[in-house]
Amino acid sequence: MKNSISQYLYSVCRQAAQEFRQIGQKVGERLLRTPLPKILVIILAIALLITIIPLIITLFVAFVLIRILLKIISMSVRQNRGRDANVPYERRIKDIH
Repeated sequence: MKNSISQYLYSVCRQAAQEFRQIGQKVGERLLRTPLPKILVIILAIALLITIIPLIITLFVAFVLIRILLKIISMSVRQNRGRDANVPYERRIKDIH
């Protein structure tokens, strides 16, 4: 049984390698027919995307964290505001000065 499984896995891996090799050959042939300035533009576009995507993700996470922090602060202020209402006005004034 182990022999049949290993033969199956070997044939699957061999077929996958053959497919990747064919894709690589097609890409290589196409790149040879493409002019160099166009290849340069494609490479620059890919590099730009690779640098912009992490920046976008970082900014998104930062704004979400800031929003959560502001929500926590506003909830804390609301809870403390209710407690201060029970304290007489004169005492609140004395605590400030």
